Amino acid sequence: MQTKIADISRQFFTLMGVTIEDLTAQCQDEKKGIYLVHIKTPDSKLLIGIHGQTLEMTKHLLTRILEKTLEASLLIHLEVNDYLQAKDEKFYRYLDSRIAYAMRICGEITLPNLTSYDRKKAHGYISERNIEWMKTFSVGEGPARELHLSYEAPAGTVPAYVPTPNKTSSAPKRPAMTIEEEGIWI
Repeated sequence: MQTKIADISRQFFTLMGVTIEDLTAQCQDEKKGIYLVHIKTPDSKLLIGIHGQTLEMTKHLLTRILEKTLEASLLIHLEVNDYLQAKDEKFYRYLDSRIAYAMRICGEITLPNLTSYDRKKAHGYISERNIEWMKTFSVGEGPARELHLSYEAPAGTVPAYVPTPNKTSSAPKRPAMTIEEEGIWI
């Protein structure tokens, strides 16, 4: 099946006029029909588009063509020049910063404008981290649905990596950096 998917995918992209340096198809779950098609190409801008919108449409078309040709129900993940991997890494860094913020304020924060897939990834990522007193839940319906992160540690508990201010210090505050020529103090 992997060879057939790779051959049909190669033909699909060639007919689109995309230059292919390398194309592989990997089975991720044969029972569920989940495959990863990984393509290396100098035409990545053409395939990815703005915010990955073209990539989603291309993936949809490729999936429908593969399903019709192979007469099987398939779920195809399309990876172009490691775009999705880089996008996921950036998303997880964003989640880490939001987790740290929620822990710092010991409260609840909202992450709006996430797709249902991103909310699912966020729930999974945060639950895998197994952070004590951290809860995630979604609120709302349809496009207005939001992800909430709630950190509710017992009173007096401070997360290990959040520094506590030294209230006994009487040292004057100094700027962290100065730029003398411009007269800028930060």
